[in-house]
Amino acid sequence: MVGECTGRTLKTTRTSLRVFELVLEYNGLALADLDDMLDRPKSSLYSHLRTLEDARYLVRDGGTYHVGYRMALLGQEVERRYPATSVAPPVVGKLAEKTGKEANFTLLEHGRLLLVHGASGESAAENPTEYRTEYYLHNTAAGRAILAGMDRDRVERVLDEWALPRETEKTITDRDHLFEVLADTAERGYGLVEEEVSPGLVSVGAPVHDNEGIVGGLSVGGPVDRVDTTRLEGELVDPLFEAVDTIERQLDGR
Repeated sequence: MVGECTGRTLKTTRTSLRVFELVLEYNGLALADLDDMLDRPKSSLYSHLRTLEDARYLVRDGGTYHVGYRMALLGQEVERRYPATSVAPPVVGKLAEKTGKEANFTLLEHGRLLLVHGASGESAAENPTEYRTEYYLHNTAAGRAILAGMDRDRVERVLDEWALPRETEKTITDRDHLFEVLADTAERGYGLVEEEVSPGLVSVGAPVHDNEGIVGGLSVGGPVDRVDTTRLEGELVDPLFEAVDTIERQLDGR
């Protein structure tokens, strides 16, 4: 669901979380590294590092800080709250194998899509996509399908929070244009994007539901020089919906 945070937020907490994210992203950082990255006093950054280490979220190896294994254990607890994270991966693998393309399942949280699992089929294995951990909704196939199923007010709240960042020359960055595309998407029943996330990548996507609503999205696609729009829609849409149905039936216990 789209997250809505209101009220007061703490800058110190945001800084600690940003420090943690950077340490994770770069697979370890020293205080001097963070000092180059963040506009904060070095003494303040050291305090954030020491606090995170004392709370056992970071461990220190010499002068370098790393994310501690405790976070992996916390992650396992989080995954238990989301059955789709265990149900979807084998289905994604079979979708990639069946189509020969790249497939991924993402979880919807706070108006963003978080990667759960990605797989590459045989024809995509030579030049597989480097999967990111987070995606926007407006320029991804699954995200666009998810937005198309929301009422306009809810879509507006997502766009107010995340805007319409341009990630390629073809990314839609105008709200009116996006709403026109969302209307077409709703009528078509699935999302379609052409080189809006990454140059050369085209894909189709659809939302995945459990008995409480949308939990995430499934998409499949590949390089535009191997999959034009006609083939994309003609060859990949049916396998996509079959995979979505498989995931949803398992989530519903059918």
